[in-house]
Amino acid sequence: MTERSLIVTSKSEKEFSFLKELLEKRGIDSTELSDEEIEDVGLLRAMVREKKENYIPEADIRKNLES
Repeated sequence: MTERSLIVTSKSEKEFSFLKELLEKRGIDSTELSDEEIEDVGLLRAMVREKKENYIPEADIRKNLES
């Protein structure tokens, strides 16, 4: 079976504690992310999204504007 990950954002400290305790009771490993790690995930998601969209190189745009 392949390992998979899930990122869950709680809306309150109480909800966070509940989810963490629930995962522990179910024997599911969890890791708390730092603010920096959360920012890294957001940046990575933006980079992946950008890569999937149509990309036009700056040089092509300049060439068309000069024509």
